[in-house]
Amino acid sequence: MWPLFFNKSLITGNPQSSVGICTLWSKTEFIAQNLPKDKYNLAGNLYTADGISYLIKNILANPIITHLIICGQDYFKSGEALINFFKNGIDQDRKIIGSGAYLHSNIPMEAVELVRKNIEIIDLRGKEGELPNILNGFSAKAERFADPLVLPDETEKQELLTSEIMGFRVEGGLSDVWLNVLDLITKFGEVKASEHELKQKEVLDVMSVINNFSLEPFLGLKEEDVKKYVDLFFSADTPKEIEYTYGKRLFRFAFEYVSEQFGIEMRFFVDQIDGVVKRLKKSPYSRRAVAGLWNPFTDADSGNPPCLTQITWNVKNGKIYQTCIFRSHDLFGAYLLNALALRRLQEKVSNEVGLEPGSLIILSQSAHIYENSWKKAEILLNTHHRNKEMEFRADRSGYFLIKISDNKEITAQHYLIDGRKTKYELKGKDAVTIYKKILQEHLVSQFDHAAYLGRELTKAEECIKNNKEYDQESLSG
Repeated sequence: MWPLFFNKSLITGNPQSSVGICTLWSKTEFIAQNLPKDKYNLAGNLYTADGISYLIKNILANPIITHLIICGQDYFKSGEALINFFKNGIDQDRKIIGSGAYLHSNIPMEAVELVRKNIEIIDLRGKEGELPNILNGFSAKAERFADPLVLPDETEKQELLTSEIMGFRVEGGLSDVWLNVLDLITKFGEVKASEHELKQKEVLDVMSVINNFSLEPFLGLKEEDVKKYVDLFFSADTPKEIEYTYGKRLFRFAFEYVSEQFGIEMRFFVDQIDGVVKRLKKSPYSRRAVAGLWNPFTDADSGNPPCLTQITWNVKNGKIYQTCIFRSHDLFGAYLLNALALRRLQEKVSNEVGLEPGSLIILSQSAHIYENSWKKAEILLNTHHRNKEMEFRADRSGYFLIKISDNKEITAQHYLIDGRKTKYELKGKDAVTIYKKILQEHLVSQFDHAAYLGRELTKAEECIKNNKEYDQESLSG
């Protein structure tokens, strides 16, 4: 059956046509609705540059397409990457020159060059109105430029850690949080099908607590790309060819009321963010500063429902904390831009309320990486994460000063992170007694802190046994 990949997502036209239409982020149905089907072969989206390998494999399996029209909204530069592929090719690592995407390893180099040589790119981004005239210039019947070459999906042996763990928690700066969550998914993610004709690795209920938003250069995020995404995120006007924007749901959510009995039909528009700001100004202690983005009347059966479903704002210690719930979260392809846009929203609400923004919390109910990004994720993690020395980060639950009393007893006095002494002075003759009490009282929240305490308490116990002086080693040292 052809096309081999994303068969259900593509619109088929005339199987003898030499024209393919790539609609990038715009709804393919919207762009194709007024186009004569006998004038094009296939039409479909290209959301990310990682989809270029599948596009090439589809063409090679039935090499009749010699003209590829690129049109629609290029939100994640997938169109630019596709143009770079045909213009510049790939380097020795199979990376598209001028792009961060890699081609599948099982596409032979001669096949790569065959496609580049025989296909003409027509860039109509922002010029979709010219499509009908362009299509009229092509014959409705074409010949194959090569013999068919059927290439399977790129498969790699997956060594997974069997885990039933739910509710991972990761805290830190945006770059480190993202890498840590990617690492969790690549290690513990269950390989399963998805509704996008791609396999996924998935873990459930990942909570990210992001405290700063500085970006490392290796992330490859350009300022203009971030601005473009943020502008779209905040836009209350949805382009016709786009299913929805978060801005439309947040700033101009439409609710309809229809009464057949009385012949009444009304439509209301709600600015949820304005309502949140007013509520927090009036009642900073409120638990009702909530914005919902899921429409139960339309989204359950939609082909492209919103991934972000709820945002809640709470005031704690004079700061506004924003919690964002994603029912489905593409951690490789969307997470970073999502987080940056959500931080701008948090800053907007905080400024209008007159309080400082606290941490941004993102709850990814289905945190996943699609299979076309598995290899890139592994390369990224091996290069920038797995061999990196762990940096010291203070435990927000506080710290302990450990001493040996005159009667040869271990004491562990707890302090808050700002230096205030608490009522928790834990005592015992051995390390096990003390660390069990620490865990029971929930006074440690980081693995590295727990490991450090176990080491120091054991050292203190050994000092008692051997009648030696105990000196606590600094955690940061």
